[in-house]
Amino acid sequence: MQKIIEPIEPFNEIYYQSCLYNSLFPVIRHFQLSILPLLINDWAVYETNRIGGGVLCGISHRTNKDLSEALVELGVAAEKEQFVRTVVDKIKNAIDMERPVVLWVDCYEIPMRKDTFQKKHLPHTILVHGYDDSTDNFHIIEHLQMENLSYDKKTIGVDALERAYFAFDYKFNQGPMKQDSYYEFYKLNQVNSMALDEAEKYQEMTRANMNVITAGLEQLLEISELLYGKLMQKTPLSIDYAEQQLDKLNSLILAKQAERYKLELLQIEQEPACAILDGIINEWSIIRAIVAKYVYSNQFKVEQFSQLPDRINNIYNAELNFYENFLLKK
Repeated sequence: MQKIIEPIEPFNEIYYQSCLYNSLFPVIRHFQLSILPLLINDWAVYETNRIGGGVLCGISHRTNKDLSEALVELGVAAEKEQFVRTVVDKIKNAIDMERPVVLWVDCYEIPMRKDTFQKKHLPHTILVHGYDDSTDNFHIIEHLQMENLSYDKKTIGVDALERAYFAFDYKFNQGPMKQDSYYEFYKLNQVNSMALDEAEKYQEMTRANMNVITAGLEQLLEISELLYGKLMQKTPLSIDYAEQQLDKLNSLILAKQAERYKLELLQIEQEPACAILDGIINEWSIIRAIVAKYVYSNQFKVEQFSQLPDRINNIYNAELNFYENFLLKK
């Protein structure tokens, strides 16, 4: 027997928070719904983390409503399980009911993942939207490697998928705080209507959380001052610190690109706020390039790093300008 849920297409427009969302968004669009209500359910806040070698600058996501609640408000429900021993049968039953399935897996057991297969244990989600008993395969949406946003339709053997699912549970989902590892999604018949339009709703949520957002921005100034002090002493940053900061910068830029994408969906991409955000992304990209060059060359050049405090200060001022413009929009 064969059953494939269609149409369902990979989501490669942005990487949003975690692979869970990039597995979920194709499901939302399959149900002919907008992903925008989920995007404007979250906002990003700068944060710092102290480590032995200094202070790391990163970003975190805050949520207005729990994902399950936001999905129900959108018109989608999820049947969730922490662990399903008969996962193959349960997936097939879900597909037969036109319910796409998202699973947490360990990429160590995913043969198509040449970057991780039998090399690296990595928690990850995949979207299952079909099966074919004649080939003993599942139809999935998966990407090819960690560094690239390259989700595509693939097939995977039933046994391989089961091993990857069980491996996730064994490697990453033990202990008292066990998370859901299996989700099957279906469309609800009744959808709650929104009192505010989406742009106004996101604006109001942002305004309500400006104290937290501003506190995060103030931490940028702390980073700038600490970095300036190190440079004045001509103290090289440790490679370990630089590697950790590079990871944080990658996530930070992805978050800012996602913020830009939200504005496009809200149809306010021509507003001054968008141009300001583009400048912020560009500044962070320059900072990332400087840190990456140091990580990969292992050569610390003070003259390259000396521009970082000013660039961070520029970002701080641009962020304040961005929120002022965005919140004044009518």
